[in-house]
Amino acid sequence: MVSPASSGAARYTTTASVLHWLIAALVLGMIALGWWMQEIPKTPVGPRVNAYNLHKSIGMAVLLLMLWRMQWRATHPPPAFLAMPRWQARVARAVHLLFYVCLILQPVTGYLGSAYSGYPVKFFGLTLPAWAAADPTLKDTMSVIHRGNSWVLVSALALHFGASLKHALIDRDGSMRRIWPWWPSAGARAIEPGSD
Repeated sequence: MVSPASSGAARYTTTASVLHWLIAALVLGMIALGWWMQEIPKTPVGPRVNAYNLHKSIGMAVLLLMLWRMQWRATHPPPAFLAMPRWQARVARAVHLLFYVCLILQPVTGYLGSAYSGYPVKFFGLTLPAWAAADPTLKDTMSVIHRGNSWVLVSALALHFGASLKHALIDRDGSMRRIWPWWPSAGARAIEPGSD
């Protein structure tokens, strides 16, 4: 059994919590958009191109947010786990590490696939400098990795969501209060008070 945090109510910093929920919302929206945009007819080209450009733009925004999140976590360690069996703590750590890998790999492969497509890459309407020539083989490789990684990410999300429901509805251990930035709770403290 993993011991609980010494305070019993240690919380994530507000910055960590906001980044968690913002990235989660963008990723869920990206998954829905990614599936939907493939069904858009190729002619006329406008609606499909616009949807793909939006998908790419949000993906690059997720990458920037993930880099910020990694920097923040490196300088603001998260609170200790609540009491749980050791195997659950190991699975939780593995899933969180998997999230970090997937959420860096997904936008990077998406961007590289676009860069090697020969078409301009846009970030919310701003055309980014082209640095690579069209390369169908590299584009296809990036697309395969991007697609495969998306399924790994969805699987990790399903596992994380299921575990969150268990903690909230069965264990009722207050884990949601630790990650929700505006949840009122008397006496709860953030890790490294005043660092937000």
